[in-house]
Amino acid sequence: MAKVPNTQENLEICKRFCGPCPTFKPNELNKIPPNALFCARGQSEKPAEEIEDKGCFCFGCEVFQKYKISGGWFCMHGFEGRK
Repeated sequence: MAKVPNTQENLEICKRFCGPCPTFKPNELNKIPPNALFCARGQSEKPAEEIEDKGCFCFGCEVFQKYKISGGWFCMHGFEGRK
């Protein structure tokens, strides 16, 4: 499992999956750092207990597949605390 680089290319890929994500939009995670690409940048600064979990789209993301990462809900738990 490779570390996900925090690149503009990966961010653009991520936006296609976070944008329609059922957890990302209702919780307005785009307004709170790190805003997206949580698998590379770490979990949202919004406390996990304040994020309503409505599902995760990470599994279909090209970044997720390219770097063979596992888990999901990176916005809530970061990379190390993944489910």
